[in-house]
Amino acid sequence: MIPPPPSRRPVNRPRPEGPEQDFAPRAKPLGSVLFLAGAWFTVGTMQGNPASHLAHYAAIGIGLSLLASVIVDWRDGLLNLIRADLLAILALYFLTMFEFLFKQEHFDAQADIRSTRNAIIACVIGFSGVVIGRHLTNLRQQPLKKLFLTPTPRSWLLLIFVSCIFLGTINMLMAVDFNVLEMLRYFMGPRFSQPWSRERLGDWKALLHEFEMFLELVPPIAGVIFARRSKFAGWQLFITGLGLFFVLFYGFSGGTRNVFATYLVTFLISYAFALPLDRKKDLIVMSCACAAMLVLSSVLMLQFRDLGLLKYVQGGYKYNIEHANEESVFIDYNLYSISRITEVFPGAHPYLGWEVPYLAAIRPIPRALWPGKPEGMTFSIEDALGVEGLTVAASFVGEAYMSGGRVGVFLIGMFFGALMGWWSHLASARNSELGILIYASGFLAAVISMRSLFVFTTAILPTVFALAGGYLLVLFWTRRKPTIRRLEPPPKHTPGGVTR
Repeated sequence: MIPPPPSRRPVNRPRPEGPEQDFAPRAKPLGSVLFLAGAWFTVGTMQGNPASHLAHYAAIGIGLSLLASVIVDWRDGLLNLIRADLLAILALYFLTMFEFLFKQEHFDAQADIRSTRNAIIACVIGFSGVVIGRHLTNLRQQPLKKLFLTPTPRSWLLLIFVSCIFLGTINMLMAVDFNVLEMLRYFMGPRFSQPWSRERLGDWKALLHEFEMFLELVPPIAGVIFARRSKFAGWQLFITGLGLFFVLFYGFSGGTRNVFATYLVTFLISYAFALPLDRKKDLIVMSCACAAMLVLSSVLMLQFRDLGLLKYVQGGYKYNIEHANEESVFIDYNLYSISRITEVFPGAHPYLGWEVPYLAAIRPIPRALWPGKPEGMTFSIEDALGVEGLTVAASFVGEAYMSGGRVGVFLIGMFFGALMGWWSHLASARNSELGILIYASGFLAAVISMRSLFVFTTAILPTVFALAGGYLLVLFWTRRKPTIRRLEPPPKHTPGGVTR
């Protein structure tokens, strides 16, 4: 008798608690081509007088090009838009171009048409470097599989969450003799008025100040826990919500918009990748809530960051209605800083060369361990703008231009793009809670690196810590599991050989 052929029906496997399919988010080549073509077409056709009109034209053209690229990537699903390279490009657009979608009459008194045109070209070169660089890494397999795919106990996630809050606030607690109410009161004071504020040239106390970076891991952990809340007890969710509110309040009351924004971004990313399949509507609601908080905070934080949140709430902020019609959306005027840099380099001052990447690389080294550490660039952005007593931002485009002109901007942009393209390969529907946490933490460095190359090397430290700590946890857990099996009673065998 011929046995029947084996069944070809698919095996019922458990569905992953993440995206519908196990794929790593990827930038579509067509979307990149559309963006590059649109951005450079904008450069070739941009016109306008005065300078603000020229910048307005460029902001619209580059914005539409970016929108076309996003629409192409969106065809592979919403999760395909949650990529480090895309968020970095959006951050760079926000820092350099977004404010010029609105009326900016004050810009005309600061910049001329020629320098503004050069600044726009430098920005488009930076965009192009990131867009091209993200396609340089095309791996066939997910890297760091053991770290990202090995399941770990969920109770450890809450332990890491609480530990990060404690380590991140230990410097603040020590400054106020562990008086939590006093610490909260200082939260609501003006910027840099807190007793734990770091001086420009840090000493040994700056080592404790760097512990605040542990707070950057709190939002992505909270995102994982809330996305998979059915796996956690009510008291665990309460502790998580309380800790998340504390960290968000700390970021908001500090008045630094990029810090608060990265908290929201990393929370939303981990929430999206950890969310079960049957709760897609939750992602839409959470995305809208985070977007609303981001927009509202961008306006409010500018109003109270020098005054302090407490005095602002008490009515210390005075709104001048006479200038209401003159107000417009203001970010940082990075385009103005870049325009001045293009005037100074290389005509009035030679390019700084390797000095810029070298200073960025050694920035994380504490001065307490290296007393002779260089204090800064030999010719700073403030020197180029002719200002004193201020800290001026110019995005990574301005810093890269000081290093090597347009070539330097393109190369550093490609570096960021390649690194972020590689990071996207770590995304997977099979990632454990720990893997999702590590993946989401990397978006902090991706977003904030667009603001400054020097910030990138310190912003990436929490992710490096998460990688190292996660590897040790996985190593401990995988070695512990065989021991647990040996403690189980051996199976019993009957004389007939049947196992009971």
